[in-house]
Amino acid sequence: MGAIDTILNSMRGQHFDQTCPAPVKTLPVWVLAWRWYCRCVDFNRSRRQLRGLSDHQLADIGMDREKADREADRWPKLKV
Repeated sequence: MGAIDTILNSMRGQHFDQTCPAPVKTLPVWVLAWRWYCRCVDFNRSRRQLRGLSDHQLADIGMDREKADREADRWPKLKV
């Protein structure tokens, strides 16, 4: 801040030791709901792809069919 700003602020009675708290930024509910929906769609897409892998492909990633089916059936645990 320049010298002129300092002088003008002191003339207005504004001092730098009197700070205002920063405004809290909150997102609208519809934005949070949309983000949650998009994450659920991505989660379900990856689960469908996992279910569609062959036994050979599952063995390549270190899974068997039973474990892959259990993983594909679970509910998402998503953060908002």
